[in-house]
Amino acid sequence: MASAPITHSHIDTNTSTSSEIPTTHHTHQFDLKRVRDAFVNCIQPDNRLFLNEYIRAYEELCIFVCSLGPVFEWAIKDLNNKLIILKEYQHIDPINYESIQSMIDYEVKIERIKTRETTIHTKSGKTLPNGCRTLLRLHRALAFISSFLSEMRTASDDASSASIAWNAYSSTLGNFHSWPVRQTIHAAIRLTVPNRHILINKLLNKRSYEEIDSLAFEIVQSCNKIESITQELYEKYHLTRLP
Repeated sequence: MASAPITHSHIDTNTSTSSEIPTTHHTHQFDLKRVRDAFVNCIQPDNRLFLNEYIRAYEELCIFVCSLGPVFEWAIKDLNNKLIILKEYQHIDPINYESIQSMIDYEVKIERIKTRETTIHTKSGKTLPNGCRTLLRLHRALAFISSFLSEMRTASDDASSASIAWNAYSSTLGNFHSWPVRQTIHAAIRLTVPNRHILINKLLNKRSYEEIDSLAFEIVQSCNKIESITQELYEKYHLTRLP
């Protein structure tokens, strides 16, 4: 890495939640190219954002975060829960939940966004939160991911990953957290985020520094475009502060 630069479709409320995202066992090692491919493929020529590719990118990121150690299990569990919700919606209503645009349009149209919990129950009896609220949390996290990767690309070799992570968090996710939460996360970042050298070695996976730098650049560019399009949609429908 360079040191410088839906028509309403029937929903089967008895559908079981078959979506499972592994948190400790994976069928493949983390590869930054898979993240790049998913984020790039998420954006269609007409700027529609395919939800399945968005989810796939996050699944790959979960594999990477898992590799950083058990201290990050809380973050993985939170992301997994949100990804499972979106995958369940795609399973029971693939037309309306094909893209981020179709999901938001549909949930606004049927007023699903007015209640945090929906009337949709899985076979286990659990109710699904609405998709827009679920995606909003991932949308906010995407800004952090983009900021963190962007700073990591251009940082010097001796730069502190913890400082980079904290700066990225403070300018993105930190804006939505209370002071106690921010302080807790600050301590966690300071004590647990590996140094830049270790992080880069985990990203490499038999790839060169130049390849990783190029992939990271494309991820940042795609994330920024996805974030911008999604933010415009949430602002259009006044959904930026969903509880």
